[in-house]
Amino acid sequence: MELPVPIELIIEQTYGLEILWDTIPEPSGVTILGALAPHDRRIVLNVEHQHVFERWIGPERFTLAHELAHWVYDADNPDQLTLDFDAGGSEQFCYHRESPGLSEDLRIREVNANKLAAHLLLPEHLVRAADIDEVLGDFRAAAVRWQVSQTALRVRLSDLGLIDDLDVAQLELP
Repeated sequence: MELPVPIELIIEQTYGLEILWDTIPEPSGVTILGALAPHDRRIVLNVEHQHVFERWIGPERFTLAHELAHWVYDADNPDQLTLDFDAGGSEQFCYHRESPGLSEDLRIREVNANKLAAHLLLPEHLVRAADIDEVLGDFRAAAVRWQVSQTALRVRLSDLGLIDDLDVAQLELP
């Protein structure tokens, strides 16, 4: 395997989930890029924000990986507030860690989904195999080549201890 990780294939072929574009209702002041509809075995991308996915590299793939992370956590780990996959209906689960009134349990689920998404899109062994000086030399191009946002790449490199605080400061986006 090499970067970029084929997240769509993993979702569809490994987990048997469908990827669909549809409108996701949003509470006032909240942006929802994607959702998990577990009963339907579906990840839904919000067509209302398709322009975001088309304009910037990274958000679509990260959203897909994030929703897959919810599927993995919520289907396999009872400590992650397992979803009832046998319940009728097509309830969609979509939260954002900054959503107003989000319980601590749900906030932790969002953080965990983000972490797993980063691990899926930027696996440690593939990132460590890269020439980090080359990555830092043309950071934007590395993010584009690996089809992730610059923010996701910066956070992952930092989490892996491959860059120091000075590098992080230099890579901070305006």
